[in-house]
Amino acid sequence: MQCRKTQSLIYLLPLAALLVVGCASSQSTSGATGPNESVQLTEQRWGSSGTVLKTAHFTLYTTMNDPDFNQRLAQVMEGALTQYRRLAPTAKIDPRPMDCYIFANRRQWAEFTRQRTGNDAAIYLQINRGGYTVRDFFVAYYIGESGTFAVAAHEGWHQFVARHFKDRLPPFLEEGIATTFENISWDSNLPRWNMLRNVSRSQKLRDAIEKNSLWSLPQLVSMHAGDVVGEPAEKIEAFYAQNWAFARFLTDGAGGRYRAALNRMLADAVAGTLAHSIGGPKRIDGSFNPRAVRPMLEHYLGTTLEEVDSAYQAYIRELAKNAVDEHAQD
Repeated sequence: MQCRKTQSLIYLLPLAALLVVGCASSQSTSGATGPNESVQLTEQRWGSSGTVLKTAHFTLYTTMNDPDFNQRLAQVMEGALTQYRRLAPTAKIDPRPMDCYIFANRRQWAEFTRQRTGNDAAIYLQINRGGYTVRDFFVAYYIGESGTFAVAAHEGWHQFVARHFKDRLPPFLEEGIATTFENISWDSNLPRWNMLRNVSRSQKLRDAIEKNSLWSLPQLVSMHAGDVVGEPAEKIEAFYAQNWAFARFLTDGAGGRYRAALNRMLADAVAGTLAHSIGGPKRIDGSFNPRAVRPMLEHYLGTTLEEVDSAYQAYIRELAKNAVDEHAQD
């Protein structure tokens, strides 16, 4: 979520289990990509019972006392970074390591949240499964191995954007892209990502269609995660599922018509020139300006939001129809 003042993001994990998959320099016939070798990792003590894991690009603070989990967590973060860089290749990597906090339980996570987020803590403490990003560090807690890795890869995208983009994408789109990194599988000890599949999100999309609880695209584009954090679980899940579907739509929907527009948006966000001719999605104080999103999207997509919505609605129904088949494959 992009709050209007804190520019922070919240990720809410759906109650259904998420599957976790791989990285960038190798590619399998299934369409999943992932690293060719394990990351180099050093470890130090953190406080009385925690561990600091240091990799080339991350400093991971964790209270998980499981060496195998910690090794896989480091592998996920470095592998996910490679995926982010493939999507936004013009971003120049800052040499400073990015900080991540992964706690063994919610109690530790909540205590840290109260200490580090001040007046905003009440917002974050509404999260019952998931994590959040503040500035360029993220905070999560253990919810099972695959779910925790999905949260970390999702939040890592927000962290990457906060550190390396001069402008931010509209929150709903940034969230949608973040969900595409959740689907992680493993080839031996190496993670693999299939960016076009997310069984949990596609199933929740189907549920939202069947319950007639979808938001229209004009509604969706002006929203951020803070708008739904207090909503019933099914509304939260519909929000993220629709965001995921829109990111998929821009990537490969409508015969690939909008992929070039997505690439331009990402490049301009990195450069700090995101639709400046129409004011951009931010207010003068840096907070999110929902009224600017519609003209910005129409500027890049080259058509009206109503025309895009028509194709998007057809596309999400196609994704939902495929949800059962995808689940069967897993």
